Amino acid sequence: MVDPGRDAGTGGILQEGVARELLEETGLEVRVLDMIETFDRIFLDPAAQEAEDRSRPKYHYVIVDYLCERLSGDAQASSDVTDIAFATEEELEKFQMTTTAMRVLHRAFAMDRERRNSQ
Repeated sequence: MVDPGRDAGTGGILQEGVARELLEETGLEVRVLDMIETFDRIFLDPAAQEAEDRSRPKYHYVIVDYLCERLSGDAQASSDVTDIAFATEEELEKFQMTTTAMRVLHRAFAMDRERRNSQ
């Protein structure tokens, strides 16, 4: 999973940010296909001085995952990416990912199967 640009920029198109970040961070040129899922990641601030502020969000990320098709390039980890792995759906368990990451990846595999079957 790649952060699609931390800041798509005012007026920036999110899909363009996804393709740009994948190229910059992995060396892969991709075609962005369909949105898989959008979800929130909210981090509270338990270290806040005031008790009432400890239950308020410190950070709130809105994450949008996309299904992408590789067009060209050889995958290589750079800067923000620590490792790259290609895996089948059956191999995902060995990577010890969060429940949300697993849900998104299973959905991506299902969408890819559906896409291939409809062609």
